Amino acid sequence: MDLWQVVVLSIIQGLTEFLPVSSSGHLILGSKLIGLPSPGLTFAIWVHVGTAFATVVMLRKNISWLIKGIFRPTSKQERKRCLILAGYIIAASIPAAIVGILFEDHIDSYFSSSLVASICLIVTGCILQFSKSTPSVKPTSAATNLSTQDFPLDTVTFPKSLIVGVSQAIAIIPGISRSGTTITAGLLTGMSREDSAIFSFLLSLPAVFGAAFLDIMQAVKTQNPVFEPMALLGGTISFGVGMIALAVLFRTIRKGELYKFSHYCWIVGILAVIASLALG
Repeated sequence: MDLWQVVVLSIIQGLTEFLPVSSSGHLILGSKLIGLPSPGLTFAIWVHVGTAFATVVMLRKNISWLIKGIFRPTSKQERKRCLILAGYIIAASIPAAIVGILFEDHIDSYFSSSLVASICLIVTGCILQFSKSTPSVKPTSAATNLSTQDFPLDTVTFPKSLIVGVSQAIAIIPGISRSGTTITAGLLTGMSREDSAIFSFLLSLPAVFGAAFLDIMQAVKTQNPVFEPMALLGGTISFGVGMIALAVLFRTIRKGELYKFSHYCWIVGILAVIASLALG
């Protein structure tokens, strides 16, 4: 790929991975409608790793609290809560893992079209509208900042986490935003805005790093290079852009304005449907 193509694809990945507008949908539309190249395996690995590390950095205090709470807790109660939360994340990851393993080939063959991605973007806009009607549930702790709170996630329960996990499995379809769907699902179950966002992104980490590991194994098996300068550049750009996108999304969620992204999804989705039909 040319340098400008690497930059454009990396920016698209970094922005749309976190903003609730579907990264997979945008990459398909970019490839089918405006001629952007499909990212190769090596490039795909590193842009996903870049956005995953952006999540780790943004939620570093939350992740640190969870790890320390399991291995070096200040109390038995803290260890119990951290182990429960870790169990929630594992359990909620299972639906997407099952769908990905059993239906990956079907998803790629049936849903990787610009028309389907366009329609699903419109569906994403409708999903985001549901977040508008959710009440602002207050966590029982004194949480004041989305990315640096003490992190009890006390509005997260096992049934709620499973519902969010199922919504993540649905979002495997290109054009359905993972972040928008999981955060909205969390809000609809009664999670606080902070908890729904943090749990959504914690839930994304096993899936993203797991997929990156499998892609690396596939690259080794097929003798594709794991490291390429352009791919590493793409990962760096997606990391930086991802940090900005996360900050914007956190601020939007804190204000209860996630639904505003629906307007963008509808506009892009409708225009892309028209373009897809016109181009055949």
